[in-house]
Amino acid sequence: MASIDLNTKMADLLRLHPGAQAVLAEYGLHCSGCSGSKHESLRQGAINHGLDPEELLARLRALMAE
Repeated sequence: MASIDLNTKMADLLRLHPGAQAVLAEYGLHCSGCSGSKHESLRQGAINHGLDPEELLARLRALMAE
């Protein structure tokens, strides 16, 4: 499985691990339906929605490690 970091684009994340959509939704991020997901990184998405990018990254990495 490919690794992710704060520069990973949201669309790439969802392609790498479709289960990430549920985690993003828990944080109020509905990236699968957003045209910005192709251009917005994990860091940008988190900051734009008032979230801690490191916390979101840790949660997503935990999911990918399952």
